[in-house]
Amino acid sequence: MKKFILLVSVLLMMSNTAYSASTVKIVPQFMTSAETTKFEDVNKSIAIIFSKIKPSIKTDKYPKFYHDFVCVKADDTQNPNYYYVKNGAAELIFSKDNNELKFISFRKQNLPNCRILYSYPSGKLLAVQVYESKSEVFIFDSEGKYVNYEPYVKSVREKVQKNWKAPDKKRVAALLKDKNSVPVQVALTLNKDGSVKRCRIVESSKIKELDDNVGSAIKASAPFPAFPSNFFNEELVIILNFNFAVK
Repeated sequence: MKKFILLVSVLLMMSNTAYSASTVKIVPQFMTSAETTKFEDVNKSIAIIFSKIKPSIKTDKYPKFYHDFVCVKADDTQNPNYYYVKNGAAELIFSKDNNELKFISFRKQNLPNCRILYSYPSGKLLAVQVYESKSEVFIFDSEGKYVNYEPYVKSVREKVQKNWKAPDKKRVAALLKDKNSVPVQVALTLNKDGSVKRCRIVESSKIKELDDNVGSAIKASAPFPAFPSNFFNEELVIILNFNFAVK
């Protein structure tokens, strides 16, 4: 009987230990007023999220590929290069390039503007994203450190813009016929070393010559600089916008 009680006690201790280890507390890098006017809101959000966060999750129950799932309603927190699918408490994020599951996302009910991202299939905590507006997204790595993507993304966009040689206005006018302008949006996926993994047209001009013109600018710009050492991504998707206008 004593052995049985002892065994139960040990099992309970193991259970409690496993439960306490399921979440960790991380002290994040708080934002300052010099970095954003929304620093107070961002700091409140990350303080709550990192006070009790899982360093990893199990991923074996999630489907590896996207097929005919119903996507959640689009909002400003979504990247057009991915499918977003609700799965229980999780939001699964599939690549549109190969339909593979890339990330598993969770949101807290009281913090709908935040995403907790886990990588697939490892299940390791990847990042916390805080969306204050469509143009203001703050990303923190698994240790709570702020990762500023803007300088790198800006350098890529500027390099492509510099190498973009759009057709002259008369040629554009002839191609557009009765239109004044047409946009072209491209999802550019870069590898960690700055090489181009893929380039996908998200919004086409419906005119092959103009779509090809954008592709030529990207080809002339590659390769791009390697990712900074604090980037945790193996790949990065950058949205590039072009506009062919008569005037």
